[in-house]
Amino acid sequence: MEQLKYSLGPFELFAAIVGGSPFILAGFLMYHPIESLADLVPVIQSSGTVAISLTILFVSYIVGGTIQGLSWKYFLRLCKLFKYEYTYFGTQLTDRDHALQTLSPNQPYTLELEDRLVIQLRKEIGIPKKSSWMDDRLKAYLREHNSPSVAASDTYIASHIMYRNLSLGCLLLCIVSLFNSVRLSSLEPLLIAPFIGYTAYLMFLRSVSFKKWQNRTLILGFYYAATKAAGCEGNP
Repeated sequence: MEQLKYSLGPFELFAAIVGGSPFILAGFLMYHPIESLADLVPVIQSSGTVAISLTILFVSYIVGGTIQGLSWKYFLRLCKLFKYEYTYFGTQLTDRDHALQTLSPNQPYTLELEDRLVIQLRKEIGIPKKSSWMDDRLKAYLREHNSPSVAASDTYIASHIMYRNLSLGCLLLCIVSLFNSVRLSSLEPLLIAPFIGYTAYLMFLRSVSFKKWQNRTLILGFYYAATKAAGCEGNP
């Protein structure tokens, strides 16, 4: 599971607050249902003190960090449901690894980028049985070689966590809107619910993109770092 590291900086703090905000809104609407979005304006104006605002931000930050495990399982379920691959190479690396293992020594074969990457992975960190274990090994290797790819990947993963939290939060808001439309016998929450549900899907797609970019940064950063290290060893 990808977890946010709160020591990274203000962007990660911002990502946690934004990711937790839909859950705060959903909890408020459950406790204080409204028939129209216009009814939110006087509520916000009456609660717009500095103390209340800071409290909401702090609670949103806590919620954004607490639900990361749940949002990760939600993300995996949606990837399986909609058949989305969240790694950069997908199954290509495991497929190339199997192909290289079954290749006879005398058989001519031109090594492509994926093949060279598999060979480097075997040599430096090994290829784990589960693809979810790969990122931790790549980060450890890149930190050992002081690669800037780690910082870039951490920024991508913070954005990924923010968007997957937003997706889960919007889905919860959609359910709350449907529930409130029945409680209040109002049509507007029912009309808003599909829009919120579609927003949750868009947030999910965005989280998939950031996860792919993070995985791409780690894998290609590893490849070039390992290639550079091998060149330095060959030319001391």
